[in-house]
Amino acid sequence: MELEFISEKLPATLTILVLTVVVIEWIGLTLTGKIEKQKESWVNIFSAGLAFLPQFLITKVVFLVIMFWAYQNSFFDIGLEWYYWIIAWIIYDFSFWLIHFLGHKVRLLWCLHNVHHSAKEMKLSVGFRGSVFDVLLVPHTFLWLPLLGFNPFLILIVDAVAKLYGVAVHINGDLVPNKKRRWFESIVITPSAHRVHHSTNHAYLDTNYGETLAIWDRIFNTYQAELEEEIPRYGVMKEVDSGNLYDTQVNEFIGLWNDVKSTKNIINKLKYLIMPPGWSHKGETISANVLRQEALLEIQKRRTANNV
Repeated sequence: MELEFISEKLPATLTILVLTVVVIEWIGLTLTGKIEKQKESWVNIFSAGLAFLPQFLITKVVFLVIMFWAYQNSFFDIGLEWYYWIIAWIIYDFSFWLIHFLGHKVRLLWCLHNVHHSAKEMKLSVGFRGSVFDVLLVPHTFLWLPLLGFNPFLILIVDAVAKLYGVAVHINGDLVPNKKRRWFESIVITPSAHRVHHSTNHAYLDTNYGETLAIWDRIFNTYQAELEEEIPRYGVMKEVDSGNLYDTQVNEFIGLWNDVKSTKNIINKLKYLIMPPGWSHKGETISANVLRQEALLEIQKRRTANNV
């Protein structure tokens, strides 16, 4: 019962704490002239309502039912010893990395996740910016972990704390500048690493998917440190009005629908749903990985030329 009580009270407490810090940052950035797109900030907040309200309403009715069903039919019998909390955190973080990775690599899922990336300024409220359909994707980071034997309430606590950190890494770059802490950045996702993730610079595309731990990006070669010569430019590759709630929510769905209609071949229609953003049945595909490798090669050439 104590664990249940904590899992119910902790998310609300953390939400109030985070909202307070978000407002303080917002006021500070406004007074110092660091925010140019106030409409974008309001879209962040309204998007949060669209993204979180469905999850909140469904959690107690559906998600907990699924989690307790999984827990009762779990593969292992896991207790509440301290080391199981660490193991739960590690598995949870990998689940987040995997779902996040798919959100960038599957076009239909990108229609949901691109809402978060459409912001052109980095600030804490961007951490709340999400799609009304996030309820279909985001919960899978924690929904099935009780199947491994982890108590559902333990997982909800881990999820709440991880989400708090996930919001924190969106802090404005002027408040937390890029300072190299190699040992720390090799383990943990920092605000600098997450700025890279939100950038449209070709050298930064599709990198740094982790929420708290950087080890998965290191293992799967998707980690990219912030480079001195590449100041992050935020947003998405196509033009989206980041201060328009409707445009940010539906723009990518409209683009996908137009691409699906552009071919009569049923296989190509399905490919538009599951292939990465940028795929085209016309042979005009330019992948983010190719753009990134070309950009990194160009940066290396410039560095070599400057050292000659």
